[in-house]
Amino acid sequence: MAVLLKSAVKIFIVFSLTLFSIGAFSQSKLAIVIDDVGYHPKEDAAIFAMPREISVAIIPVAPYAKVRNQEAKKQGRDILIHMPMQPMGQMKIEEGGLHLGMSAEQVAQRVQQAKNVVSYAIGINNHMGSAATADSTLMRHLMSALRTQHLFFLDSRTIGRSVAGKMAKEQGVRSLERHIFLDDSNELADVQRQFQAAIQYARKQGTAIVIGHPRKNTVAVLQQGLRHLPSDIQLVGMGSLWRNERIVPPKPFILLFNDTPAPTSIAPYEPIPLLRGVPK
Repeated sequence: MAVLLKSAVKIFIVFSLTLFSIGAFSQSKLAIVIDDVGYHPKEDAAIFAMPREISVAIIPVAPYAKVRNQEAKKQGRDILIHMPMQPMGQMKIEEGGLHLGMSAEQVAQRVQQAKNVVSYAIGINNHMGSAATADSTLMRHLMSALRTQHLFFLDSRTIGRSVAGKMAKEQGVRSLERHIFLDDSNELADVQRQFQAAIQYARKQGTAIVIGHPRKNTVAVLQQGLRHLPSDIQLVGMGSLWRNERIVPPKPFILLFNDTPAPTSIAPYEPIPLLRGVPK
């Protein structure tokens, strides 16, 4: 009877773990990138206190760029270069950015300068750049530089007719694109709505890439949302998507144990010095 009971318990545990494994495989991925890191210590600190799966995009000329680069690396957090790029309007961009008409050599030089500051970056995404990402020549130059630096490109999709993904494929560079902007509107209710939209997008498409900024309401929504993240959603870093990693469930712990009875559980029982609770 005891043997049958033991077998039944073992079967139940293995069955439960199998169901857990199936559930793990059905998880959807949520990747969150926080742009504009490197300017405001208080807001940056709130982001860096979040799970390390939250990726950060650092503007190379920001006053705290090098510090944030080191801090993120120490935390094991994925880092992107948030590269200023020419927009459609007349808005000025930061020094070291990319402009239409640049040569391949100039683009490569700007990417190298950015990488010298944000040295642990694994990829680049565009800061503004509605004009830049729609320009085939500039994007071809950029992707060539990224291939040399072994960086991937995350298209922030600031314009619908971006050709960045097409040029990346042409140059053999891995590219990804943003699906949801978290805080186009800074109103708390709007940010909350966008976070829920990201959850639904991940469930429907399997993966959602979200971009936000180090702002008060964005921080509040992320703190609350990540604390209560649904069990079918897995938070991942951008590096995981870049490497195309699969969700792998943990191995059932039952397989790690030998089911041979311990010597002290077999009659006749022998007391052993220094062991407590051994029957006599």
